[in-house]
Amino acid sequence: MGLELAVVRVFKLGGGVAGSGFLVSTEYILTCAHVVAYCLASTSETAKKIMRQKEIPHQIIEVNFPIFTKGKIGQKLQTKVAFWQPRNNDENVQDIAVLKVVNPGLLPRGAKPINLIKIGNQSLWNSKFRALGFPKEGSDGKWAKGELRERVGQGLIQLEGTTETGLRLEGGFSGTAIWDERLQGVVGMAVKADQERPEAKVAFMIPTDLLLEVGDLANVCQVDGRIQQAIAILENYFLSDEIRYAYYQSLPENSIPLSSGKSLHEFPESLREMIQNLDNWMKENYSLLERFICFLLLHLQDLETLPKLCQELEKWLESYLQNHQNLMGALRKEKAIKNQQPFQVGEQETCLLVGAIEKSSTFLVKAWLIEDARNYTPENAQGCHSLIDEEDILINEKGTIISQKTTSESKKAKNLTELLQLFWADVPSRCNSNLKKISMFLPYKLIDRDIKPVDQYLSDENVPEDYQNLLGTECEVTVRFSERLKLSQKSNPYVGKFEEKWRSLASIQGEQAANIFHPSGISNVKRFFKQIHPNNVLAVRLTEMLQAEKRESIMEAFYYAGIPVALWMRSEAENLDCCEALKGVCQTCNCWSKLPEAIKAKRYEAWEAEVDTHIGNHLSLLWDDPNLVPPVQQLRMP
Repeated sequence: MGLELAVVRVFKLGGGVAGSGFLVSTEYILTCAHVVAYCLASTSETAKKIMRQKEIPHQIIEVNFPIFTKGKIGQKLQTKVAFWQPRNNDENVQDIAVLKVVNPGLLPRGAKPINLIKIGNQSLWNSKFRALGFPKEGSDGKWAKGELRERVGQGLIQLEGTTETGLRLEGGFSGTAIWDERLQGVVGMAVKADQERPEAKVAFMIPTDLLLEVGDLANVCQVDGRIQQAIAILENYFLSDEIRYAYYQSLPENSIPLSSGKSLHEFPESLREMIQNLDNWMKENYSLLERFICFLLLHLQDLETLPKLCQELEKWLESYLQNHQNLMGALRKEKAIKNQQPFQVGEQETCLLVGAIEKSSTFLVKAWLIEDARNYTPENAQGCHSLIDEEDILINEKGTIISQKTTSESKKAKNLTELLQLFWADVPSRCNSNLKKISMFLPYKLIDRDIKPVDQYLSDENVPEDYQNLLGTECEVTVRFSERLKLSQKSNPYVGKFEEKWRSLASIQGEQAANIFHPSGISNVKRFFKQIHPNNVLAVRLTEMLQAEKRESIMEAFYYAGIPVALWMRSEAENLDCCEALKGVCQTCNCWSKLPEAIKAKRYEAWEAEVDTHIGNHLSLLWDDPNLVPPVQQLRMP
C-alpha cells in the first residue's frame, strides 16, 4: 500500500503532536489549517484565531516520518506554510495547509509521496478505508479503519467506523490521508471528528478534488485517476474478445498467484478486479496495466475498429504514461513476435461451433473448431479451423444427413449425432486441449424439436455402454440462433438488438445469475413477447415447462425481442416444478457468466445419478455471445 511511507507527525512548538500530514510530492506535505494553528498557539482561543486568519503563517513547522524514526521522536524536518486555505464557513475549500519542506534533501530514504485519486462524482458509499494517525494515547501512530459514506455539507464526505473495536478518527488523525481499499489510493484528508457523538465513530474528510483546488497542488501532487479512468473507458466493452486478447498478451510468462488464491492468468470476474490486478504488477519498468492499454490500442488499430475507444485509450496513455510511444514501439515488436507463434496461457478454452443454416427446404451444416476462445476474434481468425468444406453436408429438419460430398467412407456420418461424434474425436489431432464448449446454431423453428438436444448425444458410441459419457457432461453445451449469424452484407435490426442487450449484460459482469433473469410465463405468447421486449430485459427464465406446441413461437419471441440468454426446461420434464427448479439453478451460480458451467454441472449430476427425472436431463440454455461466432469471411452464404 505504501501509505505509512508518506504519513508524518506534525509537532507543536512545545513538542507535542498536533496532528498528521502526508507527503504528496518530493517537497510538499498536506495537512489541515487547524493542525498548523494548534502547532503555533499556546491556547485554544489563539488557535481558533490563527486557523481563520487570511495571512499565511510564517513560522517554522516541524514534522517527521515515524516509520523511519529511531527512538521516541527522532529527527525532525523543518517546513514552512506554502499554501493556506483557512477555515471559512462560507467556503467549501477550507481548512487546508500545504507545507513545503525547507531542505528536501533531508527526507528519509524510503519516504514516498502518495498518489491522490480524483474521485469526481463517483459514489464511495461502503468503500472501506484505512488511516494512520497520532491520537493522544498513540503518538507513535495507530491505524483506524471503517467505511466511507456520502457527501454532506461544505463538500465533505462522511467516514464511519464499522467495527466495535476499531479506532475512531479522533484528534491526532486530522490532516492524515484517507486510503480507499477499493480504489487503492488516497481519496481525501481527515479534517474533523463528530465531537457531539464520539460513540458513533463518525468523522469527515475533504475529498481530493477540493484539495487540488488549493494553490499549485494540481501541478505538484502525484494525482492518479488512472484506475478510475481506465474503468470508465472500458466498462462498456468488458468481456469483448479484444479485451481478453490484450489482457493475456500483457501478462508475463510465469504464473502470478494473487492474495485471493487465484492466479493472474485466470481471467477476472469483473472489470475493476482486472484493472486493479494489472496495476499491482510490473514487467520491465512498466505496470501490467500500461502494457494492457497499449496492447489493446495496438490490437484495435490493427483491426481498424472502435475508433472512439482508440482515441480514449490514446488520451489515457498521454495522461498517465510519460514517453508512452517508447512502450508502444516495444510492444509492436513483441506483438509481431507473438503473432508468429501460437499463443497459449493457462488452460485453453477449446470451442466447437456447429451451424445448421436454412437453405431452401434443407439445412447446410458448417462447423469450426476454435483452439482458444479467450484469444479469438471473428475478425482475426487465428487458431480457428473449418471442419467442413463449402456446401459439403446437408441435413433435413430431423438432423438426418441427406447429402454428403466427402468420398471417405470413414468420415461419412448418417446424422447430426454421428457428425458431432466425429468432430469430438477429431479435436485431439488439432489442438492440445480437450473440448470445453459446444455452441449449436439452429434456426429457431428447429430448437428442441425433432433434432435431439446436443447435450444428450453420446460422446463416443464405440465405448462400452457402462463407460459412455454424454457431450453435455463433458462440455458446456448451449444453443444459439443461426438467424443471428451475419450471412449477408444486409443489416438486420434484430441482430443489433440482441448485441446491444449482450453488451448491457457484459457491463454487469459480476452480477449473480439469479439477478439477471426476468421470470416469465408463456400461457399467452403475445403478452410474453411484450414482457421480454424492453431493452432492460436481458435474460429470460421460463416459469413453465416449454410445451411442444409452443416451442417455435417462444423461440421466435426470443429472437425478435433480442434476448441473448434464456433458460428453460424441455417438454419431457413433466413431473418437475419448473419455476422452483430453474430458480434453484440460478441461485447456485454466483456470477451469471458462469451459468454454462453450472448447467454442465447439473447435467453431470443427472448422468451420475442415472435418474430420468433429474433436472439436469431437461435443461436448455440459449447463450448467444456475439463475440464467439465463426470467422467473418467464412460466414457469407454462396
